Amino acid sequence: MKKVVILGGGTFEPIRNHLSLSAPAFGNTAIQIHKLIPGSELVLTKMADRDSNLKSNSDVEKYIDELLLDPKVGTIVLNVAFCDFKSLPIDGIENGFHSDRLKTVEGNLTLELTPTDKVIAKIRQKRPDIFLIGFKTTTNKTSDEQFLIALQMMKKTKCNLVLANDTVTRNNMVITPEETIYGETTDRQAALKELVDMILLRNDLTYNHSIFNEVESTPISTTPETFQETIKFLLDNVGFIENNGNGFTPGHFCYKLDDKSFLSSQRKANHNLVFTEGMSKVEVDNDEFIVSGKRKASVGARSQWLILQQNPEYDCIIHTHNPLKQGSEIPVTEQRPFQCGSLECGINTVTNMKEFDGIKAVYLDKHGANILFKSTDNIEKITNFVLENIELGTKVK
Repeated sequence: MKKVVILGGGTFEPIRNHLSLSAPAFGNTAIQIHKLIPGSELVLTKMADRDSNLKSNSDVEKYIDELLLDPKVGTIVLNVAFCDFKSLPIDGIENGFHSDRLKTVEGNLTLELTPTDKVIAKIRQKRPDIFLIGFKTTTNKTSDEQFLIALQMMKKTKCNLVLANDTVTRNNMVITPEETIYGETTDRQAALKELVDMILLRNDLTYNHSIFNEVESTPISTTPETFQETIKFLLDNVGFIENNGNGFTPGHFCYKLDDKSFLSSQRKANHNLVFTEGMSKVEVDNDEFIVSGKRKASVGARSQWLILQQNPEYDCIIHTHNPLKQGSEIPVTEQRPFQCGSLECGINTVTNMKEFDGIKAVYLDKHGANILFKSTDNIEKITNFVLENIELGTKVK
């Protein structure tokens, strides 16, 4: 298992000698997480550890840059409270811990603040293999508001998990890339345990690299009529719901072209626009994915291909983030241990599928259904199956 590094504490942003902005945090959460993860490394800022050399945002950033050069580092738990603003220079004098001291005898002073750079955003840009845990604090927000704020942060920074906490309501929740909440509670210790459990479950999963060629996307009109009509049915009945604040819709779908290629829905896309924006073509060469289109293929493309390989007589898959209807006989399997897009998630999906009169399906708990069918099937057979089992128009969370 690769190294797990936990960083905590707050930072200072200097203005002048003896005057700084700060994000007060004293490392308690990082210390507790460290105790729960055997063999992890704990690194605190100077605010939390007087012997630390990590004082400012830039100090922490330089340390993280060094971490990213170490191939043994596999997981980063970034619990540092970065100072979100810095002061612009005053009277043309640059800020610094040793810059000329401001004099109180000169009276009132006006500071102009500007946002600092988001250090967390660079981690998976430089090392997409890093399993990254972020934290988002809100103040007196509803559960839905808290979820949305943390989810937007997750999508921007490409975190694998985010722990959101509200300092007024005391509500905590663990948020995943599948846009799902786990362990929502006002019990801080229970929330930290849930976070650590999910880190240990998910931080060693398997992902495959893909090569991306940015070219024109493939029109969905090139696919069989049954596939097109199924997607239209899902669009007309609100199968793909955007409520994450970024304009994207969760879920995915695909059509197999041949034994070495398929068309997949696209990442960071609104699936409701697929008939104008098209799909990405994925060619598979010795387990390497070569993706061609305006956008990368869905993060579920790995699972799509695994499902199609294991079921060669089928060529169509749909996956939505809608709840399962009460009384449905579609088997339910746990999603909690698996991040969508991992090889293990695909194996979990394939292993637990059940056949229903030629259609295969499985429901990933707190995630959504994967439904496998043939382009030669009758469209009413497919749509009736969906209507009988899936609560379209509602998003699971």
